[in-house]
Amino acid sequence: MKELFEERVKEYFGEDGSRFMELLKQPCTQGFFLNTRKMDRHRILDLIDFPYQKNPYSSDSFYHNEENIGRTKAYELGLIYPQEIAASLTTESIDAENVSLIVDLCAAPGGKTVNILNRLPDDVLCISNDMNHSRCLALAQNLERLGLDNTIITNMKCNQLGEQLEGTADIVILDAPCSGEGMIRKYPEIVETYSLENIRKLSELQKELLEDAFKILKKGGRLVYSTCTYAFEEDERQIADFLAAHPDMSLLPMKQRGSSRLEGTVKLSPLDGTEGQFFCLMKKDGKLDTKHIKELKTVQNRLVEGFIRDNLDLDEYFLYSLRDQFYLSLRPMPDLKKNVIRYGICLGEIKGKRFEPNHSLYRANSLKEKCRYSYELNDEEYERFVSGQEIFNKLENHYYLLTYRGASVGFGKCSNGVIKNKYPKGLRRMI
Repeated sequence: MKELFEERVKEYFGEDGSRFMELLKQPCTQGFFLNTRKMDRHRILDLIDFPYQKNPYSSDSFYHNEENIGRTKAYELGLIYPQEIAASLTTESIDAENVSLIVDLCAAPGGKTVNILNRLPDDVLCISNDMNHSRCLALAQNLERLGLDNTIITNMKCNQLGEQLEGTADIVILDAPCSGEGMIRKYPEIVETYSLENIRKLSELQKELLEDAFKILKKGGRLVYSTCTYAFEEDERQIADFLAAHPDMSLLPMKQRGSSRLEGTVKLSPLDGTEGQFFCLMKKDGKLDTKHIKELKTVQNRLVEGFIRDNLDLDEYFLYSLRDQFYLSLRPMPDLKKNVIRYGICLGEIKGKRFEPNHSLYRANSLKEKCRYSYELNDEEYERFVSGQEIFNKLENHYYLLTYRGASVGFGKCSNGVIKNKYPKGLRRMI
């Protein structure tokens, strides 16, 4: 298998093939990008307490060598998203104007969704889908941590989503399943199972997924296609064949190029100081049109609405119910009928005769300024809170949004001078 891969490398990189193989012996690069939807760039950088380095491709993504980045304050607060540099570039060339609906077809664990929402207005809706249920749960956790709430998470096959959303999306993102050649430094075992047959099967799957993406895309809309492989069958040839089959699609200019052999597409690798990534941006001919999707029916509940009235300063909202959980959105949500994991912000659930709010409510960026009661934690209190301990403070008896240096952390319920800790047990630090 290794011999086959080495032969392919010669095809991919020509005279640079030997240097590429030498670079594979080096550790893989690691990166993160800033969640500027939650906080501005300079304030985030002030909160990062581990070494990082700039890169030549983007001002909001950085190299790092932190072994436990998931245990840093910046990560806990949802201010950064760990993602390799090349992967975080795939949506950078998208024009943010005239966008109301994004569909991310293979979204988990969420990097592409997060990256594009960072650069778009708050009222843009993103439907983030993945065919794997457990990966959808990881996607939901990441979006919750970063406070990105104007999203719907679905768990269905892409053709099923295409049937419901035909001709509706301004932007479709397809980060396609692939042979993963670009991840070999991180996962050396990829070489052991490397085969042309696997590449062929994956290229057939990618072709089907591109057709689903095309179906969902509206006239005038844009399609992002990406893989983390170098295989021509999955990259340049895949796109050339797609464009030939759809003359109403055309490539848009990109900021980078790398070693791609198809004009208008980008391929980066360790030769460029990154891991492997292929991506391009295409547009469907025609004038942007609007195709309305049937709206999801709202629900009414006195207990829930009483909680909202007492704790949130909202003039208008939309309340939904799904599997005993209540969800809140600041805009109407489309009715996707089945296999929905989350509609907007998970507000909470009714337990007995009381309403119990959810952690998601107090991480949502769009609701931070809407919470009637909030409390800023100091350094010591922050450490206590994320470790699951109570906070002692003579506040009035209410639910409180707890923040740290301006970033939402979670919530607690104050009773008789003690803020009871509501930080999820699975997120708490081990003391």
